[in-house]
Amino acid sequence: MESASVGSASVGSASVGSASVESASVESASVESASVESASAKSAMVDTVLEQIVDYVLYADAATDGALATARYDLLDALGCAMQALNYSACTKLMGPLVPGTVVPGGARVPGTAYVLDPVQAAFNTSLAIRWLDYSDTWLAAEWGHPSDNIGGILAVADYVSQRRWQQGEPPLVMRDVLIAMIKAHEIQGVLSLSNSLNRNGFDHVLFVKIATAAVTSRLLGATREQVLSACSNAFIDGVSLRTYRHAPNTGSRKSWAAGDASSRGVQLAFLAMRGEMGYEHALTTPNWGAADVIFGGQDITLTRPLGAYVMEHVLFKVSYPAEFHAQTALEAAVQLHPQVTSRLDEISEIRIETHESAMRIINKEERSTAAA
Repeated sequence: MESASVGSASVGSASVGSASVESASVESASVESASVESASAKSAMVDTVLEQIVDYVLYADAATDGALATARYDLLDALGCAMQALNYSACTKLMGPLVPGTVVPGGARVPGTAYVLDPVQAAFNTSLAIRWLDYSDTWLAAEWGHPSDNIGGILAVADYVSQRRWQQGEPPLVMRDVLIAMIKAHEIQGVLSLSNSLNRNGFDHVLFVKIATAAVTSRLLGATREQVLSACSNAFIDGVSLRTYRHAPNTGSRKSWAAGDASSRGVQLAFLAMRGEMGYEHALTTPNWGAADVIFGGQDITLTRPLGAYVMEHVLFKVSYPAEFHAQTALEAAVQLHPQVTSRLDEISEIRIETHESAMRIINKEERSTAAA
């Protein structure tokens, strides 16, 4: 696998004049110079993260045999989840065009339905269905998430681009293009998740979906480097959802359409970039107003490993039960123990569960809980 070539940023140091000045002034100038160097170095490091994502999307060959094979399974798994979700009215009532009856000529089709929508709304519909049952893939790190959330945006844009190409007498995209876009979206979301925790600050993981979808769909649309940078930087500064809807006492159905919301917004930002909307080179590092300070409390936004195919090659599938991944073994134990206790439930005085600290924060719906093991 070839890796994207990313140059290192050169950071110059501030120059302090040699004029004769008071000792205190020299010390003050020296401190100020060091401060400028430190701020500049921090800015260069974090902006390099943004540049790495852009260069990876445009230039890296991430199509390893293992990643392509897993991406195919991941796509089948996601579409299977979406087809099952169509049996639930709570899901389907949110689907379709915003204005009933709208059909978009040359628009994107929503799998399993008769809807033909603009790519932004199609992305929302498809990612909504994929995530509705909480049974598609998962990724566990400093931040949690489901990289398959990006598939709705990828399929919508790929269908739209292919139909336009047909109309112009050009060959459409092929499924290999879709699988490669999935590999790269998985990688961007997953590697960002390795070291950058949104949940610790009360924010939801779908910000990384928005960034990944914006990056790979702008590439599918034929974006230049400047346009991919625009889509990605706008995704970073676009804002981030609170995790309110994932925790007691506010746990609610928005957790099932948050992915569709993020993926569709990523697609919209990609289209805006294609129209020449500007990007923001220091979106991550600007003091007070940048993503690092506002979202991560001043912590650097980092990529702790080179972008390649690692996430797709190691993504997790929920094979046994449609539940949050930390609960899989608990459910397995409960199902196996059920025959032994079902006839003497009145003998049970309490149930004590020991689990991961992250599981307590993600899926414990009690307002007050005991400490996790």
